[in-house]
Amino acid sequence: MTTSVNANEFYAAYDRSGQGCQLKSKHIRQFTKDFVDASGYRPGMSVLELGCGNGLFLRFLEKIGATRFMGVDGDSRVLGEMPPDLAAKVRVADFNDFFASHPADQKFDRVVMFDVLEHFSAEDGAALLRAIGAVLAPGGRIVIRTPNMGSPWGMGVQYNDMTHRACYTPGSLRQVAQVGGYRLAAALPQAYTSRGRELREAVLTTIMGWFLSSPPQIWSPNFIGVLERA
Repeated sequence: MTTSVNANEFYAAYDRSGQGCQLKSKHIRQFTKDFVDASGYRPGMSVLELGCGNGLFLRFLEKIGATRFMGVDGDSRVLGEMPPDLAAKVRVADFNDFFASHPADQKFDRVVMFDVLEHFSAEDGAALLRAIGAVLAPGGRIVIRTPNMGSPWGMGVQYNDMTHRACYTPGSLRQVAQVGGYRLAAALPQAYTSRGRELREAVLTTIMGWFLSSPPQIWSPNFIGVLERA
């Protein structure tokens, strides 16, 4: 006798308890490079995080004094992992339902998707980018972090989660962005939480790259993509 497994069961298998509940100095360093520096964020900008999880990035926004921000997540369990004041800034909803109901006059300067896009097929990912256009302010940017399949170390991240549906390199993200109505303004390595580790790996990859005829564009296991409207 065979039994079927629904894809939602893999999402239900996530253990939300205790993940990303404490914002530490290493996280501040990483988010500063991966979001503030990468996207040109300035104080006073509005920020939307899609797939906010337990709210680690939202805590960072709070830490740097951001006042106009919110998160959206499809899993109501995330609310129990946040302090009430932060949970009040989170809406539990399907992304498309959120876009359809969000006030048309309330746009966001930055939309952030950390570890989100790979959970959609390439077709659905492009459709998601198109839908984001409804809430993105003129001149706004989308900041994406996704496993880097152009790196020798990207597969360990990509295939560590059975809910991942698409694989990305900077080149393939550029294609999906174009179909979604954007251009890839920047593709950057993810910042490491440890400065020492980042320096050591930079030395190692420089040496490795010298031996290779086609070294990766980006070596880090994840990479950051910054999108702008085409």
